[in-house]
Amino acid sequence: MTTVQPDTVHVRRTAEGEHVAVAATLAAAFRDDPLFAWIHPDPAERVDRTQFFFDRIVEVLARHDDTWAAESSGEIEGAALWVPHGSPPMSEAEGEALGAALAERAGDDVERLFALMALSEQHHPHEPHEYLWFLGVQPERQGRGVGGATMAPVLARADRAGHRVYLEATSTRSKALYERHGFVAGTPISVDDSPPLWPMWRDPR
Repeated sequence: MTTVQPDTVHVRRTAEGEHVAVAATLAAAFRDDPLFAWIHPDPAERVDRTQFFFDRIVEVLARHDDTWAAESSGEIEGAALWVPHGSPPMSEAEGEALGAALAERAGDDVERLFALMALSEQHHPHEPHEYLWFLGVQPERQGRGVGGATMAPVLARADRAGHRVYLEATSTRSKALYERHGFVAGTPISVDDSPPLWPMWRDPR
C-alpha cells in the first residue's frame, strides 16, 4: 500500500504561548468527528463547545510538557496531546474543575459529553502506558502524512523505552491511520446510540 509522504513539517514540543493555537488546531480537526457530532448535534453550537473543550484539555495537560505540534511555514498543522508513561492525566482536583467548566459550557449536550467521558474512563487500562489522548490535523492538511509525523517522536520514545502505547480512535478514518502505525484495535465500545470508540494498543518495536 502506498503511504502519502508528508510535506516538509517540523515536529516539536510546544511552548506555553502556543496553547491557543494547539487547541484551535484540535478543535478544527474534531469539529466534524462522528463522536463530537453526536455529543453536539447542532453544528453552530458544536464550534464553540468543541473549541472550549480543547482549550480546557490543552491547559490541563500542559503540566506534562508532552504536547507536540507539527508546523510548516510557521503554522501549526497538527497537534498531539500525550500523557507520559505511568502518569495520571490530571489530579482529582483538576478533574473536578474540568468537569465543572465543561458542564457549564456544554448546555443541553452535557449528558452525552459526560456519558462518553465516563465510558472512556471506565475502559481506560490500569497498566502503565504512553497515552495519546488526542491527535488532530487541520482539515485542509489531512491525508498528507502530518498525523503520522506528529505522533512519531513519542512512538519512537516508547519503542526505545519498551513502553506500550494506548489510545481510543474516534472514527474509522483515525483507526486506519493508527493501524498503519502499529496499533491494534480491540472491541469497540459505545454508550446509548453513540458512534463507537476503538480502544487501541501498540506494542514496542
